[in-house]
Amino acid sequence: MAAAAAALSIIAAVLIWPFAKNPGPVIPAFLPIFATWVTVTEGLTALLLWTQYVVSGRLLFAALSGAYAFTGVIAAIQLLVFPGIFSPTGLLGAGPQTAIWIWVFWHGGFPALVTASLISRSVPSDLTHRGRGRAVVVGAVALAIALCVVATVGQSHLPPIVAKSGSYAQLSSSPAALIVEATCLAALGLHVSTTRLRSLMDLWLGVALLGALIDVTLTLSASARYSVGWYAARGASMMSSSAVLGMLIYETTGLYRRLSETHRRLVETSARDGLTGVFNRAYFDERFAQEFSLASASSQPLCVLLIDVDHFKQYNDTFGHLAGDECLKQVAGALASTLRRQSDFIARYGGEEFVVVLPACESEAGLRVGQSLRGAVEELAIPSASPSGGPVTVSIGLACTFPNQPESAQALLGMADAALYRAKSRGRNRVVDAAEIVDHKTAFRTAAGRERFSH
Repeated sequence: MAAAAAALSIIAAVLIWPFAKNPGPVIPAFLPIFATWVTVTEGLTALLLWTQYVVSGRLLFAALSGAYAFTGVIAAIQLLVFPGIFSPTGLLGAGPQTAIWIWVFWHGGFPALVTASLISRSVPSDLTHRGRGRAVVVGAVALAIALCVVATVGQSHLPPIVAKSGSYAQLSSSPAALIVEATCLAALGLHVSTTRLRSLMDLWLGVALLGALIDVTLTLSASARYSVGWYAARGASMMSSSAVLGMLIYETTGLYRRLSETHRRLVETSARDGLTGVFNRAYFDERFAQEFSLASASSQPLCVLLIDVDHFKQYNDTFGHLAGDECLKQVAGALASTLRRQSDFIARYGGEEFVVVLPACESEAGLRVGQSLRGAVEELAIPSASPSGGPVTVSIGLACTFPNQPESAQALLGMADAALYRAKSRGRNRVVDAAEIVDHKTAFRTAAGRERFSH
C-alpha cells in the first residue's frame, strides 16, 4: 500500500507538472477545507504518536509527535491569516506576505523536525522521565508560534515574495524556496538511508516526506494561487498529512483485534480442564445455566448427557493413576471429536465423569449423539480392568427439556444423573434416556391405581 501510494503520487505529479501554471477555478471554500483537514489530521497524528511515547517511553515518538504538532499549529494559524478567508487581509495583523512566509516556515520546518528526530532513535526507552518528551513537543509548538509571530509582527523585515496580484513567481527563484526544496529532498534521502524503511512507521513516514516534497515542487512550479499546480500541491499536502495517521489507525485497530483475540484465548484457557483439555466444571455450571435459560425463553429443546467411565476405580487400582490420567485424556478426546455442531460442548464434570450439552437438540437426536459418544469410546479399544474384560466403556444418562419439562437446570441435570444410574444398573456401556424412567414410573403408577380400583 505504501509503495502504491508513493508510485501514484509520483505519477500524478509528473502528469500534472506540464499544466501546473494553468489557471484553475477559483474555489474560496477549498482553502478552509484543506487547512481544516491538515490541522485535524496532523493533530490526531501528534496525539497518537504521543500516546505511543507514553506507552513505550521512546523519545522518537515524542520527537515525531512534536513535528506533527508543529504542522498542525502552523496550518491552523495560516488559515487565520490567509487573505480573503476571515478578512480581506487576514486576521492577527497579517499582511500580504504573512501567509506565504508561514507556508515557507511550515514546509521547511516539518522535514527539518523529522530529520532531527533521527537523532532520538538511538536514545533508549525511559518510562520514568517523561519531562524530556513534554519538552520536545512544547518546544515544537512554541517554535511554530514563534515563526508565525515573525511572519506577522516582523513581516516588514522579511523580503516580499508575493506580488499584489497574488502571484508568487518571485518565490520560485528566492533563496527561501531553494532552502525549503533542499530541506525536503535531504529529509527524504536521510530518512530512507538511515531507517531503510524497516518498519511500518518508517515506511509511511517516508510516504509523508515524499508528499511534502511533491507539495513544495508543485507549489513552486505553479507560481500562483488557484492554479492547477496549486490545487495538486494542496492534494499532495493532504496525502502527506494523512499517511502516518492512516498507518497508526490501522496499527491501533490491529492491536485491539489481537488484544481481543488474546483475551478470548485467555478466558478459554482458564475455562479448560488442566488434564483433559475440555471445559472445566466452573465453565459448565455457568454456561449450562445460560443455555437452560435461553432454551426456556425461546421454547427450544435442550439435551444434557452425563457420562461416566465404567469401572474406572478398578482401572486406577490395576494400572496406576498415571495410566488412569492417560485413559481420561483419550476418552475426553474421543468424546470431543464426536461433537459436530459448534454450539455443542463438553466439560469434565468431576473425576471420571463428563457432561455434554446439546442446545436446540431434541431427545431422539440426543439419543443418537449419545450412542455415537459411547461407540467412539469403545472404538478406542483401551484395555479395561472390568471382570468381563473388553475395552474401556462409558455409561451415559440423557435428559432433555422436552418432553420432560424440568423446572430448573439442576432438575434437568438430576434427571440425567438418574438416567446414568439406571444405565449402570443395567450393566453399563449403554445410553439411557430419562424419559424412559418417567414413562416407566407413570405406567407403574397407572397399573397400581387400576389394581386398587379393581379391589
